Amino acid sequence: MASLFSRSKPLLVSLLIVTVFLLVAVLVQVNGDSMVPSLADNQIALVLRQSEIERFDIVVIKDSKKPSKRVIKRIIGLPGDELSYKEDQLFINNKPVSEPFLAEIKEALAKDSLLTENIEKIKIPENSYFILGDNRKISLDSRLTGAVHEDMIIGEAKFTLWPPRKIR
Repeated sequence: MASLFSRSKPLLVSLLIVTVFLLVAVLVQVNGDSMVPSLADNQIALVLRQSEIERFDIVVIKDSKKPSKRVIKRIIGLPGDELSYKEDQLFINNKPVSEPFLAEIKEALAKDSLLTENIEKIKIPENSYFILGDNRKISLDSRLTGAVHEDMIIGEAKFTLWPPRKIR
């Protein structure tokens, strides 16, 4: 009996590790360019399911129209926030807020071009988040679909694992 246990021990340990991993994290492939330059098409991200969500975190959510589909965006507005954009400046609760992760993409724009269209002041509902893609010109996000309920958030994309040259 002891030899059966000792032979199956590596398998049991492996199953335990896989089970814990599936409960805590998931791998998600980026599809499309809506998060460029932060994330590129076909990159693979490690998503932690139990993360505390904060402003500017990159998160994976369930698509509201196709719940089996996963979408990667950035948290901009938190529950209860008043959010607006004017002339590419984000305002949260009437205070200007910097978005340093957009510097690279803003530099590539023509001087008279806006990255983010003006958004009149909106209030983010409780238990919901306002999400945007970093590549605002092509991203389908809360500007069109509205705020995302917290139940739709799978977790925070903490690390990219593929391709190796883009690991962060």
